Amino acid sequence: MAKQMSKERKRTIEMEKNKMKMGKHVIGFMYVLMGAFFLPVLFCVIFIGNHMDYNETYKINALLPNCVFAMIALAGFALIFVVAWACRKIRLTHKAGLGLDVLLAFLFLLLFLVNVRIAREIAFHFAWDVMTVTDSASRVAEGNPLGYSVYFSMYTNNIPILYILKEIYLKAVANASYSYPGFLWIEVNCALISLGGFLSCLTVKKLTNGLIPTLTAFLLYLALGGITPWKIAPYTDVYGIVFPIACIYFYLCYREAERFAPKYLSVAAALLAGMLGGLIKPSGYIVVIAVLMVELVGWLAGDRKRWRYILAEAGLVAALFLAKGASMDYMMKDVGLDFNPKIEAGWQHYFHMGQNGETTGTYSTDDASIFGEFQTSREERDKAAFERAVGRIKDRGFLGNISFWLKKMVLVFNDGTFGWQGNWIAKHYPPDLASNDGCMELLRNIFWPESLYSGRFNAFCQLAWVFCMLGIAGICFCPKEQREKHVILVVTFLGIFCYQLLFEAKPRYLLVFLPLLCAVSICGMWQWAYGIHGWICKWGFHRRIFGKGARQ
Repeated sequence: MAKQMSKERKRTIEMEKNKMKMGKHVIGFMYVLMGAFFLPVLFCVIFIGNHMDYNETYKINALLPNCVFAMIALAGFALIFVVAWACRKIRLTHKAGLGLDVLLAFLFLLLFLVNVRIAREIAFHFAWDVMTVTDSASRVAEGNPLGYSVYFSMYTNNIPILYILKEIYLKAVANASYSYPGFLWIEVNCALISLGGFLSCLTVKKLTNGLIPTLTAFLLYLALGGITPWKIAPYTDVYGIVFPIACIYFYLCYREAERFAPKYLSVAAALLAGMLGGLIKPSGYIVVIAVLMVELVGWLAGDRKRWRYILAEAGLVAALFLAKGASMDYMMKDVGLDFNPKIEAGWQHYFHMGQNGETTGTYSTDDASIFGEFQTSREERDKAAFERAVGRIKDRGFLGNISFWLKKMVLVFNDGTFGWQGNWIAKHYPPDLASNDGCMELLRNIFWPESLYSGRFNAFCQLAWVFCMLGIAGICFCPKEQREKHVILVVTFLGIFCYQLLFEAKPRYLLVFLPLLCAVSICGMWQWAYGIHGWICKWGFHRRIFGKGARQ
């Protein structure tokens, strides 16, 4: 009997070891997959860029080729590593960490105030979906129900932002200090941009435990997100910008917490943030899926106690999905929408459009005409859209699809302004909103589309973006002992990449993930640093330069 029990115990231990190995292999595969997907795109962005054969509408004029920006970015990497060496004796103790948090909070508050001032000088009304949503929000706030709306019945993903903008407009109307209630939308944009950057820096600080990487994250975000003119577009891209990074930050808090209550509260906050982000912009659900996937992989890698959290997480996500349906019904009723479910656009429509070779997977009026073909049956329209998308994939063949998807992802990643120059001024804000002085003229010459200094502005953004992408590539080369720590960033990036790969895509769709991408970039840059110094230094030297959390 004792021998039999001993054999069973050995068999159980062996099964546990095999499961742990499988989890480690899955984590390693995620890193390999990210490298296989992203590195060819990065190579083409740097060395081909605008010469790649993709939709001309989305090509950026940045004065210099991307290979020049890459060389400047690499010089910037070297400078940062020198600074890291000079500051090697600085330790981020608990007290110093709190001081850094306060400093970051002050800097992002200052950024908010500066952005509001800039927005007053450059604000204008957009065309396309932004104007449709903002005009409808102001009308509903003034007491005019939507009634029957083809647009909002087709694109139900814009109903939450319509409701949010309507509520903000009512708050502005109630506040006598707002002469132009719609400007409060832009002020909220500025606040969300600052909050997203703050959480990005906190995420980097949590993962690296270093002063220099955290401050580098601030500077990178300032260059890409802090000064972005997208702040004057009250739409889903900026209104959803906080939630993906908040989801990842609170998930890291959950992984770090040891006590029962903080762990559950942190993971609940993470999933709630992710689901709220998905409600505002459906691509936000990517981070929720990433969290659940990483939890499952962690369980496979040997954390057997994690199953209770996985069950709680799955239950919370299911409950939040049910709450989403109820909230959508409430918002439709609140705005007075006479909803027609027969013409609602399903995911098949965006999948169909994402495989269009003529537009390189961006919006196509020809593909949108499918709503005219199938006006009374959503099921038939979704089926036809899916079959046509699959037909395009089959017709291109294996190598044709590789070529198409590569061009599509170069289109997505080859614009550091995230498609800003494709905008145009539909109408102006009232003249007395701006200062009407030399400062206004200078800012408009910098930020307005196709303005006097737009080429220089594009060049600045493109340099910062190439720097960001080179940093992202560093995550692919994470050493084994660091992989589990950073796997959430890898899985999330893969989700963002595959979403753009399969569905309708454009550079602007990366904007909502910008704080998260900046965090991935700085953590990746530090992986480059660990690798370079690993070839020439001893392990203890590593920790002196990059902090105690460098090799754990």
